[in-house]
Amino acid sequence: MLKKLFIPIIIFVLAMVFFKTMIATKDKTPEITIDEHVWRVEHSLVDKQTLSPTITLYGRVETSELLNAAAPGASQVAQVKVKEGDYVTAGQLMLSLDPADFEPLLLQSEGRVKELQALLKSEALRHKTNLDSLVNEKKLLHLSEKALSRAEKVKRQKLGSISETEQAMQQVELRRLSYNKVQFLVAEHPSRQEQIEARLMQAQADLAKNRLALERSQIIAPFTGLVAKVNVAQGDRVNSNEKLLSFYSTEHLEIRAKLPVNILSEIQQSMQAGQSLSGTANNGSHQTVISLNRISGEAQASGVDAIFSMSAGKAHFRMGAIVVVHLQRPERDNLIKVPYQAMYGRDRLYRIKDNRLQLVRVKTVGEYHPDNEPVAGHALQKPLLLIQSAELKQGDAILATHLPNAFSGLKVESGLKDVLSDARDRTAK
Repeated sequence: MLKKLFIPIIIFVLAMVFFKTMIATKDKTPEITIDEHVWRVEHSLVDKQTLSPTITLYGRVETSELLNAAAPGASQVAQVKVKEGDYVTAGQLMLSLDPADFEPLLLQSEGRVKELQALLKSEALRHKTNLDSLVNEKKLLHLSEKALSRAEKVKRQKLGSISETEQAMQQVELRRLSYNKVQFLVAEHPSRQEQIEARLMQAQADLAKNRLALERSQIIAPFTGLVAKVNVAQGDRVNSNEKLLSFYSTEHLEIRAKLPVNILSEIQQSMQAGQSLSGTANNGSHQTVISLNRISGEAQASGVDAIFSMSAGKAHFRMGAIVVVHLQRPERDNLIKVPYQAMYGRDRLYRIKDNRLQLVRVKTVGEYHPDNEPVAGHALQKPLLLIQSAELKQGDAILATHLPNAFSGLKVESGLKDVLSDARDRTAK
């Protein structure tokens, strides 16, 4: 019985000894050391400068000289000498209406004016005749009164009849009535003359209106410019005040863009101080220098319209076109230029110190465009971002490569030591 129990115990002991021996004599695996990953990045050095921040606006090309020609009266289109998009010079005929629709009215007005002028002359002659007649009527009345006085004297002396006295009295009354009529005609002359003159003025106004309508039936370019749109064709029948064509001056093109409310006060202060604010405008193919001319007197919830004048290259822009405006704001001190990819969100970037990233809070001020001078046919260079930060010092290195997994303490390699060494060597030389 004891022998049967002893054999399993011996086997178990031998197995444990064998297992321990195997563990003690097995080959040892060397430890694996995991090195920290180093990210190869680019950097930008802090260089604080006095710069003009740029704000990007979207504007629309307008003009201060736009002619919308309309028909002065009902007529038929006789000629259309221009097409949409044509350049025309001052004094060039663009469109004409049929003169036969305006000349009869003009002749009628001229005839009415001449008739009233003749009537005015006739009234003057009538007045002169009435004045002479008034003198004669006064003399005849005086003679009749003398005759009546003699008849009454003879009657008192009982040398004459009653009928003679009555006839003399009748003659006096008739002469007095005739005298009063002529006197009334003389007194009425100023009012009759004023009536004729008023009618003459109305006729002259109609004559001027019809003469002007005939002139305006010939649409002549008042200035050099571009035809925006032609609304009619030859042979069309048009009504009074119907729009015929649109025409604008290319020399007076302007750009209207909306200024954000948060910079309006700054812009107004600069204008009041006499500062000239300029920038560039780009339509995708051409660029021109612009300057802020004035600010609209009416504000909206989204901002206030600013009107910019264009210095050159106006021939490459069309009225109604949408352009990108880069307006230079007043200069500021201690601004830092950084690429857009250096920013994380609106107010964060990373400084590189001892090959480690450090989170820094900054304030975004605006943009900086390297190509402030316009180059025809070329697009804008890639803009930079302007920031301010009291934490960043002159010469600090900023992470310029956008890392999705960036965090404070991340180890990077940017060749910063080589850059600083080259800088020291140049300083030493």
